[in-house]
Amino acid sequence: MDHRSVLIFAPTPHGGIAEHTHYQARELASRGYATLVLCQPGFAKDARSAGYGQSRSLLQGGLGASLAMKVQRAMTEIANHFLLAGQIVRRRPAFVLLEANTEYGAWAWAWPHWLLRWMGAIYLANFHDPVRTVHIGPAWWHRLSVILSLKPLSGGLIHGPVPPEARIPARLIMREAPFGPFEDLAGSAPAFDARARLGIGPDAFVLLAFGHIADRKNLDLAIAALVAVPGAHLVIAGSVGSARDRPAAFYEVHAERLGVADRVHLVSGFIAEADIAAYFAAADAVALTYARGFVSQSGVLQIAALWDKPLLASGGAGPLPDTVLRYGLGLVVEPDSAPAIAEGLARLIAERPDLGDNFGRYRASTSWAVNVDRMLEVVAAVRGVRS
Repeated sequence: MDHRSVLIFAPTPHGGIAEHTHYQARELASRGYATLVLCQPGFAKDARSAGYGQSRSLLQGGLGASLAMKVQRAMTEIANHFLLAGQIVRRRPAFVLLEANTEYGAWAWAWPHWLLRWMGAIYLANFHDPVRTVHIGPAWWHRLSVILSLKPLSGGLIHGPVPPEARIPARLIMREAPFGPFEDLAGSAPAFDARARLGIGPDAFVLLAFGHIADRKNLDLAIAALVAVPGAHLVIAGSVGSARDRPAAFYEVHAERLGVADRVHLVSGFIAEADIAAYFAAADAVALTYARGFVSQSGVLQIAALWDKPLLASGGAGPLPDTVLRYGLGLVVEPDSAPAIAEGLARLIAERPDLGDNFGRYRASTSWAVNVDRMLEVVAAVRGVRS
């Protein structure tokens, strides 16, 4: 075993999880750990100047909604976990870090990892989504899948207190760890004028919903809120999160039906890193209007913080609303409510808050060094239990 090597399993090619993986890997490499990220060929981050390695050998799944595509995605996920097992056997890292906790297909892929854990491998996971609410199959099958997926793990990192409904076993050694800043984007100049490109006037108030287009972000409710706030425009920029989420076209039809299509601007597809600054520079506020079942943190907050953009946030009790309230980064509204979003949006338009100082304090509190400190604490604690 190489006591200074780390293998990170990163099947998500882009978005906040891929960013998170990149910065964790970079911080580990800066401390002298030989860090390898096992990822897809389309992984968005370039490691050449970051000090860590990449093996772009994971298989890519499609996004179609047909039964054939669903089967293909499931088989791809299972195959990638077997590829991970092979890399562990080959490289014998000091520990393995999973980009996120997931139970999908665990009935098929978990068993070699149980065996490797029994043989001494240390598995950790980032618990970005600790409460697993999306069921595939009956409820008993979902619960069994979650149990099976957690069996190989010895511990992990989480963005806030462990929610009781997460059902994370007490044997797992958990540490709260903050996001760090998305430093690669800091100081980026807009590549184009997004308002001009989208046909939005300079005096309009722009609410930006950035990142994966996912049902849990309540974008349909944000669109409905525009009916009561005639001066506001909504820009939705990103790609559909998964085949389980509504397609981008749903939101176009929804906006048309509500009579606000002229104020909803959909930029569907992967947003290149060089283009991100343009959308945030064009925004007056950023929507993080998650459903009540969301009890984690949002990577989009880290991007908004680089541009001091006020947040209009919602979600279940957890680190996202806690962070917004603690640092004064915007408004927290009742989740799953179009009227609440409308009320918050109208208030932001009326007040136009300057939150630069608050965001400055928040940025000073975020740190990948602390994140990795907590990770290494978990590793040390696991080794202590095993010795």
